[in-house]
Amino acid sequence: MPETSRHLGRILGGALSIAVAALIFAGCGGGGDDGGGQFANEPAGEYEVEVVDAEFPVKQKVAETYDFTLAVENTGDETIPGLTTSLSLPGLGSTLAFAYRDPQEGLAMAQRPVWVLEEGYPKLAGTVGRGGTGNANRRTFNFGELPAGETAEMIWRVTAVRPGDYELAFRIAAGVSGEATAVDAAGDNPTGVLPVAVNDVPVLTRVDENGNVVPLSPSERFRVKKQEQEQESEYANPFD
Repeated sequence: MPETSRHLGRILGGALSIAVAALIFAGCGGGGDDGGGQFANEPAGEYEVEVVDAEFPVKQKVAETYDFTLAVENTGDETIPGLTTSLSLPGLGSTLAFAYRDPQEGLAMAQRPVWVLEEGYPKLAGTVGRGGTGNANRRTFNFGELPAGETAEMIWRVTAVRPGDYELAFRIAAGVSGEATAVDAAGDNPTGVLPVAVNDVPVLTRVDENGNVVPLSPSERFRVKKQEQEQESEYANPFD
């Protein structure tokens, strides 16, 4: 089981193709809503919540798929009008949830993905179809009403596409209009930061007897490594 970063309570805290970049644009918040319209009449006030769990694998590999899960409980007495989560990669200057801004001048598309959000995500655990509607802020996802005493488990399934060390930050709100705010037991806005290291070393796999792609065992990896070393030695000394 991959090592995960677990959050209980409140934690304070390259060229890619146009097609790949387009995937993250399609999946990062932004459903065409401007924060007004259907959200203009959200009830104002403070709504008590608790972040009961937040998990994202600490160690990841490029081209592998991972789940970021965030569980939030409504600990107050009223229904939260719109449970909202905003995601960002601090210090990377992107207006998208899982991306960074490339500072190179003259780029047609400066927003580049670190993770690509999978089709149909984010969603609430146990539901079918995409669940997190967006607004003008493309780092924000709205999961709708959350009745008092209930817990929402939100899931973002992503594929890592850029190696490096990152921090994934989240912030919880009770709506998108800005009038409904979420607070924890201390009266603060619930936030958290999860560290992640993405490695570009590929995972060695094989196809098992059932047709499934599975990682090689330690002994199989050792055998493959030994064969590679022997081949490198032969190429280095072709006349021996």
